[in-house]
Amino acid sequence: MTDQIDPVKTLKAARQRLVQERRGIAVAIALGHRRRRTDDPQTNEMRDTFVALQATIEAVDRAIAHEQLIAHEPVETFTLPTPQAAPAMPTMDGAPSTVPA
Repeated sequence: MTDQIDPVKTLKAARQRLVQERRGIAVAIALGHRRRRTDDPQTNEMRDTFVALQATIEAVDRAIAHEQLIAHEPVETFTLPTPQAAPAMPTMDGAPSTVPA
């Protein structure tokens, strides 16, 4: 019998590592500001890295939520709904007008 990998557990472990990395970058950015090196290229790279890490953490959070949702619902619930036509809007003269799709 093979053990299946729990995707939520894996994502949470990855998130924890990303958070630790983000905290380290935050400390490095703060040290750069204390040393008045705010325009230093290395500080700018650290800012970019911080923003990228935060975006990745948020993506992992969404993936965790999605994995938890699909664990409780069948996959076919994730089909896109069919768009409905916009209702006719009344015009100033009272005649219905259609909204372009």
